[in-house]
Amino acid sequence: MHQVRYFLALCAEQNFTRAARRCGVKQPSLTRAVKKMETELGGPLFDRDRTNTRLTDLGIYVRHEIERIDRSSMEVKRKAAQFLAAPTAKSRPRVMEAFMRAHHVIVIVAVLVIVVGAKLFLFPPKKAEADTRTSASLNVHQMHRNINMQNLPVQNMHDMSFVFDSD
Repeated sequence: MHQVRYFLALCAEQNFTRAARRCGVKQPSLTRAVKKMETELGGPLFDRDRTNTRLTDLGIYVRHEIERIDRSSMEVKRKAAQFLAAPTAKSRPRVMEAFMRAHHVIVIVAVLVIVVGAKLFLFPPKKAEADTRTSASLNVHQMHRNINMQNLPVQNMHDMSFVFDSD
């Protein structure tokens, strides 16, 4: 981020000494940072002479992107400060984590609903199957009503094993 800031100050000031003063650093530090940036980008960004400093074609070409990087970093800093200044900043990570878990559950349920709905839409049950399923479910409900729940033995739920039909 220092390289970005130094590059933009040098563009504005067109002088290494004034750009360093503007950034609050010594001129050799600014010069080293700009040279490092030039090495990373593969070419000179500035034409230097005794009176002033001008952008090269490469410098002109990348300037817009470097300005965009600077704006983005300022926006990130602003958002971080806003987040940290909120009164519930300490509890927010837990709230966000819970929200993300709930969001994942909602997405999974939505996918399941879509898949089951698509299966029923693409492969609707045949008329005979539909009648059987309806009557079977009605019989189960009727049987449930007929059972005297008080006469059933009590069972520990941990000892029970469940088998799910893949249908």
